[in-house]
Amino acid sequence: MRKHFLIDTSVILDDPENLLHLYSGGENTLYITNTILDELDQKKSERTNVGFFARLFFRGFIGSEAKATKLRRGKGAQSDDRTYRFSYDGGQSQGPIWIYVIHREIYRPEHHRNDLKILEIAQSYNLRLITNDLSFKIIALSRAVATESFYKDTVADYQSLEFFHGLKNSGSASESDWAQYEEIDSDGRPHFSVRVAGHKEACDFEALAQSPALIIPPHNLEQKFYLSILTHPQNRITVAAGSTGSGKTLMALQAGLMLQERGEVDGIVYLRNTVEAVGHHERLGFRAGDEDRKLGYFMYPLFSAINLLIEELRKKSIKNAAEYSGEVNSIESKSATKHFIEKHNIEMYDLAHARGITIARKFVIFDESQNASLADIKLLGTRMGKGSRIVFLGDTQQVDNPYLTRDRNGLVAMLKKAHTEDFVAGVQLRSTIRSEISRWFGQNL
Repeated sequence: MRKHFLIDTSVILDDPENLLHLYSGGENTLYITNTILDELDQKKSERTNVGFFARLFFRGFIGSEAKATKLRRGKGAQSDDRTYRFSYDGGQSQGPIWIYVIHREIYRPEHHRNDLKILEIAQSYNLRLITNDLSFKIIALSRAVATESFYKDTVADYQSLEFFHGLKNSGSASESDWAQYEEIDSDGRPHFSVRVAGHKEACDFEALAQSPALIIPPHNLEQKFYLSILTHPQNRITVAAGSTGSGKTLMALQAGLMLQERGEVDGIVYLRNTVEAVGHHERLGFRAGDEDRKLGYFMYPLFSAINLLIEELRKKSIKNAAEYSGEVNSIESKSATKHFIEKHNIEMYDLAHARGITIARKFVIFDESQNASLADIKLLGTRMGKGSRIVFLGDTQQVDNPYLTRDRNGLVAMLKKAHTEDFVAGVQLRSTIRSEISRWFGQNL
């Protein structure tokens, strides 16, 4: 049975290819409104993946011509409504698809907000609204508008994905490469190994601790496995999930320094997707400073990890104390922090700057990947050049992107891949080491 879908801006900005899936080879009819076109037009200049997808959407209409059509579905259609049919490029596999644009010049006075204008059209033409904006979905449902979301990459079992075979969880973990094992021999001695190329390989944690580039040693067994996997010669892609304070960023930074010391990479690249869980006037553009300082507000996990390493270096020798004698700061790159960054060739980027570049012979840390879509992950992954490695970090419980959910984001998608594919290493960091207060909030709220 043919369905008539009104496609919200959020679905297109998630990935324009969603239109092809919803069209389903011509089985369904797709509609957008002039309000949605205006929203997309406002987004197209942004230097983010959202801006790229807005531009990609409009490029799909290249060569297309508007054809006025008659459309009378539902009881609320207005006589001055104008409807146009456009041919949209569906790619070589599907060819052109048809999209209808409903243009209404004057909306009801009380519908001054864009989402209410979109709902007005949905009600007028009896269309099913497809939106990934959860708040908009609730508003639509409360107004009796047929509404659903369109999620291609949901990972329903993300909380149960495990990679550690230990005494407490012997049968629930993945058996793909990079699975971690703790086993007890007949004399009661523990042995630790990871699965590599289909067989178990012993982990030499003692040798790991002797690295001259290791500044702060792993705090627990989880971190030992994590650091061992990150620095393994055969590993190229890692995904690490853990709560705040579990050591994700600190150990990733340690791994980058160790790989540099061994000559396997030439530097470290730290990226974040700058999604802000704040109000309008707290956003990045409203903050003081130039672009570097604005970006610095998002780099505090990296600065914090660097400053921990600096404090430890100062304790080790008078020479280190003299070298890193300047200030440290978790928000701004003060003198000691800046010296560390320059000495170890650490670069910092927003994800928006990754498009069009190639990252070769670098250890790449992509933090907060739960706020990235699978398209974002693909964007960054395809930027990796020869000799590079990448680790995706994040907390499945702290999703701030309004178009993503806890069971649908780049982090859980990569965890799922690691659970079944040998090419991706997965690590779950379950222990919080920052403080008792941090642990309590993570476990009880």
